[in-house]
Amino acid sequence: MSPSRIDITDARFKIAANHDVMEFIRRTNPSAHSDPGDVLFKLGKSIAGARSYCPSTATFAYVVLHTEANRIFAIAFGMRGLAFRLDAAAVEAAVANGGTPAADIGANWVAFPPFDSKGESGAWERLERWSGEAYAHADDQDRVV
Repeated sequence: MSPSRIDITDARFKIAANHDVMEFIRRTNPSAHSDPGDVLFKLGKSIAGARSYCPSTATFAYVVLHTEANRIFAIAFGMRGLAFRLDAAAVEAAVANGGTPAADIGANWVAFPPFDSKGESGAWERLERWSGEAYAHADDQDRVV
């Protein structure tokens, strides 16, 4: 039996600021299909200062984006799971813009579809907007500590 993904997660991420997402990983042992994982890697490259991490690409483990201080602000998981940790004041606007509260991860996490559904458009622009907002909030929180 292969180890749980929480067991192979780098210890630098097991900090108080990431308690909610680490508990989600512990509870769900998430894998990530390459489609949402690739979307998150691409988003990470578009955000100055953002860093990406996957504990095991060989076993299709989850993917996260984090700040220099290792605060996780985005996660890709499952076949279409993609969620961002936002400032509480931004959650309502994110939901109004097509997001869904991701309470299974934690407070202020909002999930977005990684791709447009048939007949829709604008998914990439939404992802760019909310990943940028999530990074800015995480970076601000790092400066407060």
